[in-house]
Amino acid sequence: MDLDEAAALLRVQPEIVRALAESQRIPARRVGDAWRFWHSALLEWLKGEQAGRAASELPGRSTGLDGAETLRRELQNLTAKGVGADPQNSQAPPQPPAQSLATPATPTVGERPSAPTTEEVALRDQRILLKRGAATIDFGASYGRSDQILYPVVRAEEKDVGVNSTLRYGLADDLQLTVHVPTTWRRTTTFADASISGTSAPRITTTPAAIAGDASVSLLGVAWREAVGRPTIVWSLDGLVPTGAGDRGVGGGLVLSKSYDPAVLFAGFTYMYGLHTNPSNSLWSLAKHNFGFQVGYTYAVNDTLALSMAFLGTYRNTRSPDGVAIPPPRENYALQLGTTWLLSRGLFMEPAVAMRLGGDNPGVSLSLNFSRSLRSLSKP
Repeated sequence: MDLDEAAALLRVQPEIVRALAESQRIPARRVGDAWRFWHSALLEWLKGEQAGRAASELPGRSTGLDGAETLRRELQNLTAKGVGADPQNSQAPPQPPAQSLATPATPTVGERPSAPTTEEVALRDQRILLKRGAATIDFGASYGRSDQILYPVVRAEEKDVGVNSTLRYGLADDLQLTVHVPTTWRRTTTFADASISGTSAPRITTTPAAIAGDASVSLLGVAWREAVGRPTIVWSLDGLVPTGAGDRGVGGGLVLSKSYDPAVLFAGFTYMYGLHTNPSNSLWSLAKHNFGFQVGYTYAVNDTLALSMAFLGTYRNTRSPDGVAIPPPRENYALQLGTTWLLSRGLFMEPAVAMRLGGDNPGVSLSLNFSRSLRSLSKP
């Protein structure tokens, strides 16, 4: 259950339930910035004699929350299962603590993790943004291969090896700066049939090229937090800096996500306007208008493993480089499967595979990314 549903079950204000969860007085778990409650655990908590009596004597039950002082008194009277009563605010004899609902291997009930979870890492830039002063850095490598039949007697084979790095920094709570720098080495091999090459054997042409990719800079913020009947909405302002082939553009996007514990569904849309395009150069990827979308989910298997799947698509209004040649494909689709795995405190590994769907240039790419959480720079 979410915060509002738990408050409805207990018949108190959501602010009271939040304060109880943050002070570890009721069984609860924090998932990102949202609280989640187990129905049976709350019922077990209510079975306590002291808790039942205190809850029935809440002064604000009928009138709601009357102020900070009322909230303070109610929190003092309420006692979670496994937590002793405050002797200064209760004349009842102390009861022996009941067995905790959490196992020794799990964090204390209601305790906020000091490091991001695998689910939070898998959903970064989509749902979970860094707090003020916090930073993470990612390093990754990828390998991709694709084949394309240009004519019945010509085939092109392309291999890509990439290295990328990403820095994320929390400018403020719910406001994050992301800088991504890719570098790609590409080799294209063309096989031409002997009947058109004028030789006794197929002609093979190889054109290796080292490419320093164009860096991207994004400012992300939270426009809306998840609540009953509404998703979390994350907005972004994006820019492409010509540090490599020469692409330059500006744009933005929106990502919506909704929790259905232990899964999170998400969908996003982006737009990039090409400020500087060059259709005659195949290394330039931007067109004048570039659209993208993604839809998928992340499933938290446990505290150290999360699985994700996403369907990705792009559309570019590409045009012929010289007015005569066939323009590049306008639509591209891919299915990406990934895993986020906690290796040690603050260090995550993310293997993934992406398969290009449809079109005349199918291919597959493998990637391995490592994410490291840096120490928060903000004061506690």
